[in-house]
Amino acid sequence: MTAVGSYSEYGRLREVIVGSAQDLALPPFGKDLSHYSHELRSALAARGRQSLPVKDHFPERWEKTCEQIEGVVNIYEANGVRVHRLRSYTQPEKRYLDWLQPGHSQLYPADPVFVLGNHFMEINIRRAYRRKEVFPIRDIVSPMLARAPQSHYVAMPPAQPCLPAGQGAGPFLEGGDILLHGKNVLVGMGSLCSNQAGVNWLTRYIEPHGYTVHPMPIQGEILHALGIICLLREGLAMAYLPALAKGLPTPLKEWEVIELTHAEMQAHASVGVSLDDKRYLIDPQHKRVMDELAKHGIEPLPAPCDAIGYWGGAIRCITLPLKRDLT
Repeated sequence: MTAVGSYSEYGRLREVIVGSAQDLALPPFGKDLSHYSHELRSALAARGRQSLPVKDHFPERWEKTCEQIEGVVNIYEANGVRVHRLRSYTQPEKRYLDWLQPGHSQLYPADPVFVLGNHFMEINIRRAYRRKEVFPIRDIVSPMLARAPQSHYVAMPPAQPCLPAGQGAGPFLEGGDILLHGKNVLVGMGSLCSNQAGVNWLTRYIEPHGYTVHPMPIQGEILHALGIICLLREGLAMAYLPALAKGLPTPLKEWEVIELTHAEMQAHASVGVSLDDKRYLIDPQHKRVMDELAKHGIEPLPAPCDAIGYWGGAIRCITLPLKRDLT
């Protein structure tokens, strides 16, 4: 028996954790937040060394974000996906690593941990204000793991502290950079996300379990691999190819690709979620992409997420798959 088990990007989705915007406080502006919009960068810079409480400074956008999260949850539950919700931070948790980078978020639980097969991994985010996200997630998953001796539970060595936050040696490994294709693990590496040290750690840990890790270098100030590529079904991907510094990784070389424009990539077209290999949740603003999906036999399920995306992520980022079938 395993408590967790995620084996692909497009097998039947069974169980997830969904993020929350209830107490979102973004950190002071720095290079690690250069993917934000000009408006948001300016608002953060105006706060100096203080974090920015989103509900107070962007109330309408915050409320819309909460509504869109609930919309995604409703779609999951209507399609038989079990949804777990995160508890609030304790006050000590909120202050954790504030000396490196003030702020706290529970919006995007897909990044601080990752489920690879039956391995639950606590990993390291560059942005120090997000490293505390693991604590509420751990409270959901730990009891499951305790009841399932066949599941693996591992944590990376802590990232070496460095100011400003987001730089330094790491090791850095982020869930938004990891894609699964059978026993192949594709890992994005870039200036804002996972680095070589993080990939080296993952390779050393997971390859003895029969997996092969494929580094996937990203060029440009793009936050995660999921921001430029997703796997829709066997043999079909969707990608913004110019951001792949060395092209498609070896396991995908012969795949057909629905190519995204730069604008579609920036608006998170590849950061949807597959319910299975025939249905894909996507923001309805992507009408051209939705038409392309339909032409390839994938039903696009509209899930508005423009407000969720304003803070740097989308549907996949607010979703941590705990159980997903291989096919």
